[in-house]
Amino acid sequence: MVKRRDFLKVAAVFAGSGLLKPLRSLAQAPSTDTLRMDFETFLPTAFDGKPFGPAELEALEDEAGVGRFVVFPETIPRPDNAGLAARIKSHPRMIGCASVNPTLGDDAVRELERSVKDLGLRGVRLSPALHNYPFDLQVVSPILEKARELGVPVTIDGDTDNARPAQLKDAASRFPEVPIILDMGFRAPVRPPGEPAGREMREVVCQCPNIFLGLIALTTCQPSYMMSTIWTGGAERVVFGSNAPFSIPLFAAKGIEWARVGANAEALIFRDNLKKLYKLD
Repeated sequence: MVKRRDFLKVAAVFAGSGLLKPLRSLAQAPSTDTLRMDFETFLPTAFDGKPFGPAELEALEDEAGVGRFVVFPETIPRPDNAGLAARIKSHPRMIGCASVNPTLGDDAVRELERSVKDLGLRGVRLSPALHNYPFDLQVVSPILEKARELGVPVTIDGDTDNARPAQLKDAASRFPEVPIILDMGFRAPVRPPGEPAGREMREVVCQCPNIFLGLIALTTCQPSYMMSTIWTGGAERVVFGSNAPFSIPLFAAKGIEWARVGANAEALIFRDNLKKLYKLD
């Protein structure tokens, strides 16, 4: 299991190389902007060798000035969506979303429908990387069809093997009504302007207006990759996230703040885009 102290060690290396400001600067009081939103967090029962629950997750988000955040169950072969719904029931800041494994066939489709209609969850996460299937595989189509029927967004791993630009384009173009949020922590192929290697992803994002790019702490601590992501999608197609508790929300937020992308871009990335995707007031 990834431990919080291990992530801090990695961050210290980045700080030493000049990619992040010194860690002591992170001890400053977080922003009081409680309207920030996080597109991706998880709720394991234990983390860093200790019990972990909603209160611990909320504390991490408080550090980053996050008001509301999307929560998924742990990514296991059969994710426990009912367990997640029960654990977050009395925590209105949390936007509960399901996770399903399309390789389970009709069971996965039924689980998504049950999660939304019966459990009150508001989106779904697919994991081509950890569940090991290409995003354009036929078994994914019934899930996307159900997401379209239910009117919920889909979050996926930005895996360079199973969610390549061509695969994303194929799925997104067949289901244009379904918002697809790509977790960029798996290093989807984006590059700075002028580099041919990054053009394909930019072209796909331009051609598929339902694709959004999700920045998490593992990407915001690398300024070149973060700015390449923002250039690829434009601020109106990028959302802020953390991958908490496996990454630290404060680090993710500071990376975007230090990039100085401007107040309008920050508002879109930190809040407005995700509010629209989840149809929140």
